Amino acid sequence: MSSNGIYRFEEFALDPTRRSLSRAGVPLSVSQKSFEVLAYLVANAGRVVTKEELLKAIWPGSFVEEGNLSQHVWQLRKVLKDRAQAIVTVPGRGYQFTAAVVVESLAIPTNAGEPATPEIQAAPENAPVLTPAASIQIPVAPQRPLRRWLIWGLAAWGLAAAAVLAGYLIIRSRSGPQRRIAHYEQITQDGHTKYIGGTDGSRVYFSQEVPYSIREVSVSGGVTAPIPVPLQNPWVGDVSPDGSTLLVISQAGGLGPNDSLWSFRILGGTLRPLANGVTATWSPDGTSVVYATANGDIYTIQSDGTGARKLASTKGYVKSLAWSPGGHLIRFSKDGLLWEMNADGSNVHQLLPGWGKSATQWNGQWSGDGMFYFVSDGQIWVRDERSRLGRIQPPAPAQLTFGPTVWDRPAPTRDGTKLIASGRTRRGELVRLDPQSKQFQRFLGGISAEFLTYSHDGKSIAYVTFPEGVLWRANPDGSNPVQLTNPPVYPRVLRWSPDDTKFIFVDHSPQGMDAIYEMPSDGSEKPHRLLPDDPNAETDPSWSPDGSKIAFSTSPNLGASAKSELHILDIATNGVTTIPESNGLAVPRWSPDGNSISAMTLDATNLKIFHVATGQWSNLDSGLVAFPEWSHDSRFIYYVQWKSDDAVFRISVADGKAERVVDFGGLQFTGYYTLWMALDPADNPLMMRDIGSDDIYALTLEKK
Repeated sequence: MSSNGIYRFEEFALDPTRRSLSRAGVPLSVSQKSFEVLAYLVANAGRVVTKEELLKAIWPGSFVEEGNLSQHVWQLRKVLKDRAQAIVTVPGRGYQFTAAVVVESLAIPTNAGEPATPEIQAAPENAPVLTPAASIQIPVAPQRPLRRWLIWGLAAWGLAAAAVLAGYLIIRSRSGPQRRIAHYEQITQDGHTKYIGGTDGSRVYFSQEVPYSIREVSVSGGVTAPIPVPLQNPWVGDVSPDGSTLLVISQAGGLGPNDSLWSFRILGGTLRPLANGVTATWSPDGTSVVYATANGDIYTIQSDGTGARKLASTKGYVKSLAWSPGGHLIRFSKDGLLWEMNADGSNVHQLLPGWGKSATQWNGQWSGDGMFYFVSDGQIWVRDERSRLGRIQPPAPAQLTFGPTVWDRPAPTRDGTKLIASGRTRRGELVRLDPQSKQFQRFLGGISAEFLTYSHDGKSIAYVTFPEGVLWRANPDGSNPVQLTNPPVYPRVLRWSPDDTKFIFVDHSPQGMDAIYEMPSDGSEKPHRLLPDDPNAETDPSWSPDGSKIAFSTSPNLGASAKSELHILDIATNGVTTIPESNGLAVPRWSPDGNSISAMTLDATNLKIFHVATGQWSNLDSGLVAFPEWSHDSRFIYYVQWKSDDAVFRISVADGKAERVVDFGGLQFTGYYTLWMALDPADNPLMMRDIGSDDIYALTLEKK
């Protein structure tokens, strides 16, 4: 690789000497090893670079697992965003960089000791311009020569100082927060899935999924201990500023509307009901609480449960409420993007338009002094909140963590020296229920894949790898896999067309909401939106058996809105009709015989059946339900019962009788939605067992 040139491709510039990557003049954050991988691929653009060659070049003399390389490629595709397709995976071989690359040479000294001509880069668009002090004309009254000289000198000095100060502020505003993570310390060791509620400085309070419980652990590490909260499926939301009381959400009856918010005093175990809410946080002084309901309304209420007052209606799915230490701002995540409003509910607006359209920005929290705001979208970012002179805006968040570990809910300690966060290594193992032993066993070699579906002719399967989100097609035994998509495309709810020529699936649109996409099943064309002009979010597509129609839902997030409806798209006319009386329903599934369409209630507490011939609905008393799938003879619906007594059930459509198929027996599952289930051609459940790890870490913060 030449060290005297800059590699340019698309609007990117890669400088190996300075180890910098920029897009349209804006620097991008890339870890050292990821940069080295990209630089090697760019320097060898056009040819296939094998994985073995990359491993030897980037990690000479070291043994590094191939999965480590895959994670760096995945990170690079995230950085490149809409240009991620420039890095092409060549199945069974390696990677190929396909974008056109131009090498721009730098001037080289011709005489010993003569400095090289530095690279001159254009200023980013809209960059502030400083006027040189010498060019500013200041009219003055006639003065004696010495005094006039003195006044001119002072004026010039003052203007120069102002220019230097403004330049410093501009540089500081672009340089990013003066913070870095210097050390990682693992606090828990059990690997179970955890969600941090907060810390009082000495203890960390968190929720655990299996079994559902609230637990605590010392910030210095050690054994976790349960906190007995007498509520069904309790979930810790926040810790009061004085550390005495938890906000607890009881997820007793499914999703959203049935969640109730309580305060729980740790010493003494006193419970106090507050409201119905799905997420909440304390005010800085601990006298009140801000919370959100399932339909996106945000309220405040006194800590004693009185004086509830509506602040705003967001009409979205709200999570991760955070109240600024000064008390004047409230931030939250709505439908995956960061939003902000004044504490009185006024001036509701998106915080960082154009930043982070991945719809994964779920968790944000201020440092105790209000100087920094930490947010996680799988990696942890920090935004400098310190006030600046003039109208210079704070910079976009700067990335603090890199690599394959997925970070969630950063909780700053009170002294500001550490972040407490759960770090997950995402890895699954495909399993299938063995009908003889009634045990889940590894399937297709235990690949980390989900959304697996069989072609109707039985000659092929398709699946999506986890956590990379890449769609593959293969033989039924898993042999001869062919890659069909590249990040940032991430197919979900994958379905073959009845003639096996197409796939439909759900992915995020450029606007950040869920949408239905279609592509040929041989991968000959890129995915395209099925309904490009639809302003609504679309989920859960399901083909009619004859392939002439597709049923789908317009519920972007379960529990987010009472206006979810089911629709049918006519392929021939491209017309969309609404299924009668489907308000509040989601996840339609067309039966193999074509006579019925099943659907879940929005709170996931029951199944209903739409009879196509009569246009009428009937009810199935299923209880809590997730991932319903029809049996191939249309007699049963298989589903996962969750939250308590986790198991796979099936329910008879004829008489509504439910029977247990298999208990989970303590197994933990994983995937894009944390859980997933499908059926093989013999109606044996397929799932993805969690073989990753999830523990709490203390991340030490230091100044750069």
